Amino acid sequence: MTIEFRALGPLEIVDGGQTVRIAADKQRTILAMLVAHRGGVVSVPALVEELWGGTPPRSAVPNLRTYVMQLRRLLPPAADGTHPRLITSRSGYALRTDDGETDIACFEALVERARQAAAGHDLAGATRALGGALALWHGAPLENVVKGPALEGIAADLTERYLSAIEAQADVELARGTGAAVVDTLRRAVRRHPLRERLRSRLMLALHHSGDTAGALAAFTDARETLRNELGLDPGPELCRTQQAVLRREPDPTSVPEVTALTTARPAHPATGTVPRQLPRAPGPFAGRAHETSLVRDALCTRDGTTAGAPVVVLHGPAGRGKSALALHVAHRAAADYPDGQLYVDLDSPRAGAGPLTPVTVLRHFLRSLGMPRADVPTALSEVSAYYQSMVAGRRVLVVVDNAFHRGQVLPLLPAGPGCAVLVTSRSVLPALDAVHVPVDPLDETDSVRLLSLLAGDARVTAEPRAAREIARLCHGNPLALSIAGARCAGRPQGSLAGLAARLRDPARTLDELRVADLTMRSAYARSYRELSAHDPEHRAAARAFRRLCTLGASFSATRAAEAIGAALPATERALDCLVTVGLLTPVAREGFRMPDLAGLYARELAARDQVRYREPVLSRSAI
Repeated sequence: MTIEFRALGPLEIVDGGQTVRIAADKQRTILAMLVAHRGGVVSVPALVEELWGGTPPRSAVPNLRTYVMQLRRLLPPAADGTHPRLITSRSGYALRTDDGETDIACFEALVERARQAAAGHDLAGATRALGGALALWHGAPLENVVKGPALEGIAADLTERYLSAIEAQADVELARGTGAAVVDTLRRAVRRHPLRERLRSRLMLALHHSGDTAGALAAFTDARETLRNELGLDPGPELCRTQQAVLRREPDPTSVPEVTALTTARPAHPATGTVPRQLPRAPGPFAGRAHETSLVRDALCTRDGTTAGAPVVVLHGPAGRGKSALALHVAHRAAADYPDGQLYVDLDSPRAGAGPLTPVTVLRHFLRSLGMPRADVPTALSEVSAYYQSMVAGRRVLVVVDNAFHRGQVLPLLPAGPGCAVLVTSRSVLPALDAVHVPVDPLDETDSVRLLSLLAGDARVTAEPRAAREIARLCHGNPLALSIAGARCAGRPQGSLAGLAARLRDPARTLDELRVADLTMRSAYARSYRELSAHDPEHRAAARAFRRLCTLGASFSATRAAEAIGAALPATERALDCLVTVGLLTPVAREGFRMPDLAGLYARELAARDQVRYREPVLSRSAI
């Protein structure tokens, strides 16, 4: 009896020719995650985030267990009849599938067979394999599944592989001199993906090779108009080169083009001799953090077999808490435990004219760092992920991911094997990431004064101990603020600590004083504030709430926040969650929230600016 798990179209289970009906949306989402991971364990936090996003109900985990139990009843038994189909582990769930039971695995096997056939100049064999691979598709991948961020990424990756297979099929048919055979397939693909220039280039070549040169030029005109209308761009170099070749009647319809989509050289086992040492310079003056350092080192060194993958530690806290400094402090001391290298990426690193670093960009950088020649580095997420996992498998590599904003940025960077370790810093707690979460709290007064003395000089702190303690209190244990204060003292050897303390004591001057060169507390909080997108209504509401919450004092409940904002409690809770995510609020005991003191000063500045501009009215209950 044949059992199939189909994802290349609507998600289906076919048991002996009969389709097993899965009616519930959440069951389909869970099954899609399990099928896509092909036997790998999907963690409970990952499933919770996929099902409910960033706002899971309190009963999320019990509900998940219920959905899994119901799904288990629907699944046909494993092929051998002796093992359960759906496996429960300590960290999550896995779906047991054999070779040939998932259409994703069959598709990949057939594409690989086509690649090998093309490399051996067996174009007929490549045609058969690609035809079989494409015949497995019955629509958009997982088209009947409610997708969260992980499944959206998986579906996009599957679509990319599908389109690459169509382009490969076109290359093979063109090489065989039978380009007309793929014209209809390419036309359909172009209609569904009109902005993909590689598809349009293949369509032009197929029309030209079949003798329809006018049709090929008309296809270019259509591509140019579509790109201009949709993106405001002209066709790229590949499409323009194809147009010029058609205008020159080249290549001749009888010539044989390179089968580029299948024969592009890729090393089967990329070189792994390179040992990357990418950690930035260790932080300068560093004080305290003995407890956090111990927690992180213990977590990184935990290899007790309870987790299948690399240990992951998340250092989280608001702006200026010294998360990056602590991560590098620990990483440099742990480097000897990872002789195969240390990889580092700052996801918040500014790039002119560019948005956030994507997982593909980071993984391509990692592959080059691990020794893969630049020309061999693939571009599709599936390929770079596969090579990355292959290159770190069996090695001891420490991966440091600085300034992560959400879980989706981190997941593709996690090594699957247990020999590696990952250290992440984030202003958000990243609760759905399966990791050890270590909060980075303010420094106590002793460590704050110690950090100040390392920068301003022991002699000055010893001479003015009371002023030094006051500066520590006015900086609220924030290492960035203390570093700025210490640097200001060091830059003014004739000034007094008492004078700086007096200026910091004035709330109207505090943020102005906490500025030296390019370091400012104001810009640190502004960076978090800018994460609240002006295009997202909930983010706009959270930004408005932040400007109002500064009137409540350091700590408050959601109910008090709703009263201050003038909004309904559910809307207020969503706004508070957004502020926690970007690090402008911190959850505290008994479902309360705390605004870091210096962040409160920044919020007051924004609120005052609003009043000067247009005296912002009290928010209506429908405003957020």
